[in-house]
Amino acid sequence: MRRITIPLVVLTGYAVVAFFAFGAAVVETIMLYPNIFRDVPESLAETQHFMSAVAVGDVMRPLGGVLTLCALLAAIASVRYRVGVRSTVLSLISLVSGQFLLSVLYLWPRATILFDDRDKHTLAEIERAATEFQIGEGVRIAAAALTALFAVAAALACYRRRVLATFGTLTEGG
Repeated sequence: MRRITIPLVVLTGYAVVAFFAFGAAVVETIMLYPNIFRDVPESLAETQHFMSAVAVGDVMRPLGGVLTLCALLAAIASVRYRVGVRSTVLSLISLVSGQFLLSVLYLWPRATILFDDRDKHTLAEIERAATEFQIGEGVRIAAAALTALFAVAAALACYRRRVLATFGTLTEGG
């Protein structure tokens, strides 16, 4: 049973952080995006002024870094202890492809058009970037849901092994 404690703590920690990141992304999308994209480009200028102290990226990028670190630790623990490997790998695939790469390669360039270089683009380009950004955000939310789901599945597989190990110990000893 002691052998399963380390991966259980690591995989459960990863599941908690993954679910928190998913929840944060959903709240960000539900609470902020209707205001950000309500009347492009005027609403973008208002958003930029409103978020001058702390922007979404100031919170989500470090959270993504913590999530990635937890995912790597979870992958190491799941491979080392041979528990929840498939779910952890699926979670990592969703995290890397559907959140990290999507954000860096697709969302960030559009965010640059919308917020940093808005004066260099036509209204049609800004509106197209806003539409594409919202579609990409929907994909990112789905990927975050899969990441969290697979992380929880890995933690539950580890917990199952712990319960079975405990039950086996109780029946053998007594």
